Amino acid sequence: MAPVKTINGQKLLVQIGNGADPEVFAVDCLINTERGIQFSSDSNEFVVADCEDPDAPAWKERTKDGLSATISGAGMLHTSSIETWFDWFASPDTKNARVKVDVPGASGGGYWQGAFHLTAFEITGNRNDKATVSVTLESSGVVTWVNAT
Repeated sequence: MAPVKTINGQKLLVQIGNGADPEVFAVDCLINTERGIQFSSDSNEFVVADCEDPDAPAWKERTKDGLSATISGAGMLHTSSIETWFDWFASPDTKNARVKVDVPGASGGGYWQGAFHLTAFEITGNRNDKATVSVTLESSGVVTWVNAT
C-alpha cells in the first residue's frame, strides 16, 4: 500500500502578478488562512429518444460548453492591502494570478495561471475580535497548469 502524498494548506499559495514585464508573482498577506481553487464547466443536456421504443424513458446526453476557475481566499485583515484590493475590485481590468502547489515537480508541484477578475471583496468584524477578509477571483479566459521544474 502506498500512502497518499499530502501537503499542508500553507503550501497552496495564491500569487498575484504585478503586471510588469517580466511579470513577478507574489503572495499578498491579505490571504493568510484559507485559500482554494475550484474548476467548473457549463454543459448542455439533451434527452435522446430511443427510436425503437420512443415511449421508454430516454437517457440524457451532455456536452461541455464553457470552462471556468474560481480562486477563493480569506484571513485576518491585513490593513496595508486594503487599497490595492479595493482598487482591483473597482477596476474593469483583470490581473494575472497563480495558485501554486508549492512542492517539487516530482511530488506533483506546479501552478495554475490565468487572468482573473476580483468579483467579491468582503471585510467583516465583530466586537472584541479581529477583522477578517474574504475574496473571490473569477477567471477570464484560459487557465493553464504548469508543472514545477
